[in-house]
Amino acid sequence: MSNYQEYTQTAIEKFAQKDAAKRYLLVDAVRDKLPKTVLDVGCGAGQEILPFLEKTNAFCVGIDFADELGKVTQEVFRGKNYENRFAFVRSKGEEIPFADESFDVILCRVALPYMNNRETFAEISRILRVNGTFLLKTHAPAFYFGMIRERFFSFNPKQLAYPLICLTGGIIHSLSGKQLQNGFWRGKEIYQTQKFIENECARNGLKIEGFLSDDNPQTPSFVIVKKL
Repeated sequence: MSNYQEYTQTAIEKFAQKDAAKRYLLVDAVRDKLPKTVLDVGCGAGQEILPFLEKTNAFCVGIDFADELGKVTQEVFRGKNYENRFAFVRSKGEEIPFADESFDVILCRVALPYMNNRETFAEISRILRVNGTFLLKTHAPAFYFGMIRERFFSFNPKQLAYPLICLTGGIIHSLSGKQLQNGFWRGKEIYQTQKFIENECARNGLKIEGFLSDDNPQTPSFVIVKKL
């Protein structure tokens, strides 16, 4: 079994061990809207769409750029007889291969830090239906400061360097509007501030409507809607 398959299996197992309130947090947030289509951008193992398959009649899609996307998860979902209501598509968040206004609900749970933020926001707005909901969880600067505190006494330069690099990339992005993604910066995260999220929402016809119960200073959890 590959490292990615092991990661997928572990992610699915850990998700199943969560209490019901945490496991169904996202689907409960949009239950009244009766979504017919759900997309998870940067889905990883795809565990976040499982509650939508369980609790709604929505067709669910997970996109990620991993080579082995969906190999383990598809077997889990087929075993639950969801095979006609889900799909995995290998794609970048910056280039989502679906038509305008295709989805009622879009999830992006701590995947935006790894993507070109502005391009991904524009794509999500494009494919989200009017009055649709975007459930976004991000990394705030406090996440990386917390990582630095945890790793400070590890005496491992590589472990300590990573959050410093992410903070530096985030600062450059905040000050210049440019997100460094080539060469040394390829695959590196950047943080998102609430102000940045508000600005990108305004730019793309979106609005922050509230926050989910898993919101915290390190990993904010936004409820965003698309307006006319």
